[in-house]
Amino acid sequence: MEKKRIDCVHTCKGFCNALEIATLREKEAIIQYDSLRDECDYPDVKAILNELIIQRQKSIKLLEEVKLLMKSKFDVLGQIQDGYTA
Repeated sequence: MEKKRIDCVHTCKGFCNALEIATLREKEAIIQYDSLRDECDYPDVKAILNELIIQRQKSIKLLEEVKLLMKSKFDVLGQIQDGYTA
């Protein structure tokens, strides 16, 4: 599996490539686990795949919370900067 390079512009105002890519990968994992779970007949395997899906959903929620926190911080910083340029 080839590792994809994440281009981080280091000016995350309004957008963070790392968080976006992490969210995308978590969503892709959920799709894969869901597909495997649907094909599987063994209850223990279905249960662990369900647990993995739940964990990935929690990861997505955490990533979304961090994105909102970053947006709030950048909004405040923008307001401060606007105060100096006004």
